[in-house]
Amino acid sequence: MSRAAAFIRKSQGSDDDVSLELQRKRVPELAERLADEVDVIDLGVHTGFSVHMKGATEERIDANPEVETLLETLHGGEYDYLVAWDDTRLARDQFYWELKRAAVLGDCLFEFVEDPPEDELTFRVQRAVESDVKRREIKKSQAAMDAREQRGDDHGRPPFGLCYDEDGRRWIPDRESGEFATALEVIRLRETGRSWRDIGDETGVNRSTARGIYNRRDRYLEEAETGMVA
Repeated sequence: MSRAAAFIRKSQGSDDDVSLELQRKRVPELAERLADEVDVIDLGVHTGFSVHMKGATEERIDANPEVETLLETLHGGEYDYLVAWDDTRLARDQFYWELKRAAVLGDCLFEFVEDPPEDELTFRVQRAVESDVKRREIKKSQAAMDAREQRGDDHGRPPFGLCYDEDGRRWIPDRESGEFATALEVIRLRETGRSWRDIGDETGVNRSTARGIYNRRDRYLEEAETGMVA
C-alpha cells in the first residue's frame, strides 16, 4: 500500500487566506491520486526558514515537531510521496535539501502542484532572490522577536490543542475547542502502546500531528498539571 504526505504551509497572512484554502484543497487531492493512504501535515502560517538562516532560539521550520517527525519518517522510508504546492512550501532555505536527502534515502518522491523551473540556473537564481527578500523581512521583525525571547514568550503558531493567552505571549490549553483534551488522549493512548493508526482512528488526529503531540508531551502534561492545580 502506497503512502503520501500532503504538506501545507505559507509564510505570511492569516490561517483563512485564500492561498491556504487552495493548498488545503489541491495538495491533498494530488496526494490522493498518487497514493492509497495520505497524511496531511498542515502548518498553516509558519516560517519556511531553518537554522541555516535563523538563530537557534528563533521560530524555525526545522524546529517544528511535525517537521522533525516528517524528516525522520522520510529517512525511515515510510512515505512514497511528499506532496506540496511547490518546493518553497517545504522550505525557503537549505533545509529543503535536508528534506530532499532524507527523501532520497527513504526512496520517496517529491511531487508538486506547481513544478519548479526545470532549468537549474533559473531555479537557483529564483530561490536566491526570494531568500534575499525574506532575509530582509526577517531583519525587520528581529527586534520584536528578541523582545519576546527576553520575556520568555512562546513563538509561532501554537501546536494542536494550545492557543495564545489574552496577552498573546504564552501558549495555554485550548479548552473551548476540546483539542487540548484530545491531545492528552493522544498521549495517553500512545503511552499504553497503541499504534499511530489506532490513535488516529480513535481521536481523529492524523498520525503526523499525533506524533508531534507526543514529541511535545512534556509541555502538554505540564499545562494539564498547572490547570489542575489552579
